[in-house]
Amino acid sequence: MATLVTAVLLAGCTSSDGARDLEALFDEEQQAQDVLTDAQLEDIAVDADTTRRLGEDSGTAFYAARSEDGASTCLVLAGEGIDTVAGCTLAPNPTGTEVSNGTDRAMFVVPGTDFTSLERSGWTRLGDFLAVR
Repeated sequence: MATLVTAVLLAGCTSSDGARDLEALFDEEQQAQDVLTDAQLEDIAVDADTTRRLGEDSGTAFYAARSEDGASTCLVLAGEGIDTVAGCTLAPNPTGTEVSNGTDRAMFVVPGTDFTSLERSGWTRLGDFLAVR
């Protein structure tokens, strides 16, 4: 019985299905639309082979990526005529990780996240893993 209780408690500590869905993006083959230019990669510390495009809004493209050391999940904002920026987290569930380039603001929001309060705060869902404001 003690083993069953321990297993249930540990299962409660694992990342959500939505976070696993985000992790699965990195198992997919990188497509042409996922690739950042050398100039865009110059000032951010992400592994260029792991960038995955999440969406676009008003000329800014949003990507998920792994940090150069592979330990963090990063959210990248890139666009023409703006600095490329990235914000990374070590958390197994990156929901709430925000990045801003001074004009655009984005946040990781994995499937299964209650989006109601975020909408009231002005966030708009953009794809499965992203909210923008």
